[in-house]
Amino acid sequence: MSVRVQCIKCGSVGRIESSSQEGETVKKLYCICKNPECGHSWAEELVFSHTISPSALDLPEQLRQKLQHAPPAEQIKLFAELS
Repeated sequence: MSVRVQCIKCGSVGRIESSSQEGETVKKLYCICKNPECGHSWAEELVFSHTISPSALDLPEQLRQKLQHAPPAEQIKLFAELS
């Protein structure tokens, strides 16, 4: 995962020094400003919001195998059968 953080004090790029998992969907990031004249350090929370595209791992194994080897038109047909 690539996360870019920005210092709220000077606007420079910050560096994530460490992190801790606070819950299933929340991670706390401990950051420091890379601008040597600023040196601000802070904590941020990274929170899962929502799914945009569901994981293929949620599908039955047999269906995943069919989808991997099927052309796009056949994939659409297989998904239509799920509905």
